[in-house]
Amino acid sequence: MKKRILFLLAGLSSVQVYAEEGRLNLALGGFDVSRSGNTMGQIEYAFATEWSGFKPHVGLFASTDSAAYLYAGVGYQFDINNKWSLTPSFSAGYYNQGADIDLGNDAEFYTQLRLEYKLENDAKVGLGIGHISNADIGDHNPGAETAYLSYSIRM
Repeated sequence: MKKRILFLLAGLSSVQVYAEEGRLNLALGGFDVSRSGNTMGQIEYAFATEWSGFKPHVGLFASTDSAAYLYAGVGYQFDINNKWSLTPSFSAGYYNQGADIDLGNDAEFYTQLRLEYKLENDAKVGLGIGHISNADIGDHNPGAETAYLSYSIRM
């Protein structure tokens, strides 16, 4: 019993919860940029809670051809200096193709890489790229790329 309690306490000690606010990220760019190049909008909320530097997030993007992707995942921000940061992230979620590309499955995975610059008011502007794919668990796996400009604020 003592070993279980110690194991539980050790696990909890790696969870760091900060009182700071999360971030709301709004983005506009292209979906399936290597083929159709449809316009997409994306909204993502990154929670303030951290687990060893990893921050959970939830998001949604939609294309002008009615595709929509609802996702949840984690990201890790690397601070380059006090103004610039680079954030890779990984998410899993539900994809509805609408009239857009058939990605082969409803379950899709989304990886992103976002370079951001912090403004004086603590907002951030950024440039992001991403790849959505079903990791070969679907009928076929064409994948699609995203590229976008982003703006984020504390919430």
